[in-house]
Amino acid sequence: MPLYWNSSIWRRLWDVYLVGGCANAVLVVILLDRYSPGNRLGAAVAMAGIAAWYFAFGHNFLQARAFGPRAWLFSGGLIGLYVLGLYFAPGAVAVQPMVYPLLFMTLPLTGAVTTALLVNVLPIILGLIAYGPHSPLLPVAIAISLVAFVMSPIIGVSMVWIGTQSGEQAALLDELAASREEVARLSREAGTAAERARLAREIHDTLAQGFASIVALAQMIEFTLETDTPGKSPSEPELATARRQINLIRRTAQENLREARAMVTELTPTALVRGSLMESIRRHCDRFTDETEIVVTVMATPELPELPTAVEVVLLRATQEALANIRKHADATAVQVELSHAADTVRLAVTDNGIGFDPDRDHDGYGLSGMRDRVAQIGGAVVIASRPGAGSSVRLEVPA
Repeated sequence: MPLYWNSSIWRRLWDVYLVGGCANAVLVVILLDRYSPGNRLGAAVAMAGIAAWYFAFGHNFLQARAFGPRAWLFSGGLIGLYVLGLYFAPGAVAVQPMVYPLLFMTLPLTGAVTTALLVNVLPIILGLIAYGPHSPLLPVAIAISLVAFVMSPIIGVSMVWIGTQSGEQAALLDELAASREEVARLSREAGTAAERARLAREIHDTLAQGFASIVALAQMIEFTLETDTPGKSPSEPELATARRQINLIRRTAQENLREARAMVTELTPTALVRGSLMESIRRHCDRFTDETEIVVTVMATPELPELPTAVEVVLLRATQEALANIRKHADATAVQVELSHAADTVRLAVTDNGIGFDPDRDHDGYGLSGMRDRVAQIGGAVVIASRPGAGSSVRLEVPA
């Protein structure tokens, strides 16, 4: 049975067709009784028996579509009822259009074709046995059998072919639906992973760096107020330095709080909300100088183009990451931050005069890899140049 048999609409239509066909065969038996009398009641019971046999045994069996002894048993019972109807009245041949589809839906193709050909000659054989060669219905039976002899294999093979094609299409549709579900699942997982990576970069570039600054400033305050002489109080300059560092801690904590709130709402850097990209970079560099006493020179070409928010976020985070690495590793006394524009490209360069490193031997930390990921997402590139004792530079090129 083709896969479309599983459709409830198809099953209902076929049920109506079978019941209507059997009822029509009963009507034909009654109408032809005047030309070739027979046992109309017996023939009608046999035709009704075909419908009952189908609903009792074939209806559920056809859904399973399992070739084997059950299939031949069902087909044998079907042919037996058909023969019984022909025995009672020749007009029962009208039920043949119900018998053929059931045979082809029940049996393998070869067995169905062979059985259908046998069914075609049964009306002639039974007519000759029951009524002899002079029966007025014999020519009609021969004509019907000859037409059925040619048409039943064609119709049956066509049914099987159409059912197979429909089954294959149904299977392909099921596979397509499953593939779409799998693609959707993988897309959700990829989106979740990308969002986690993005959040990790945001936290690293904002909150983590801010907390690192707070820790460093707290250690500086502790060092400033520390004294080895019992009873000795910190001097006024030491207290002034401690107050300035406490103010820096307060500012950094407030900035972290704003960043955390921004991440909760829309993950837009609060520095960019309060001003342009260049103003945000200058503010961050000024705070960096206040915290580390490293001189930062900021330069920018005039009339920078208006950039998409995504590009501004990348440039600001790259500046923050570069300065954070300089604070932790470079041992520098001066830094230069330069933002320039040429054609359809914006360039950012952060250069220091620190101790440098060997890019071939020293591995990037999470910050630099996160910077590369950010820049790659907007179609840009990162170049890191350094050598021991000669400082280092981080250069970005991103589309404007």
